Amino acid sequence: MKFGKKIGKQVEKGISKGKEYAWRISFLVIICFGLFIIGRPLISLIITSIEIRELNKEKALYQESIRRDSLLIENLKNDEFLERYAREKFLMKRKGEDIFIVE
Repeated sequence: MKFGKKIGKQVEKGISKGKEYAWRISFLVIICFGLFIIGRPLISLIITSIEIRELNKEKALYQESIRRDSLLIENLKNDEFLERYAREKFLMKRKGEDIFIVE
């Protein structure tokens, strides 16, 4: 009878350990599933916010370029500025005039 009691106690310990492991495994499965469900939209949100930040920087660069070009267009309406701009950018000259470029 002592032998049967020892086996019974060992079986009970094994069952209680099995239940404990089952609870741990089910808890880990639930945690992993929750992270999977929550993690995917979270990653998508982070990627989208990074893209928005990059697009805003690009937008600022384009707006600055538009501002500079608009200012240039306004200045090109002035004949003196137009002549100076043509000489500087396109190396144009008047008849009988020599140009020396010094950098």
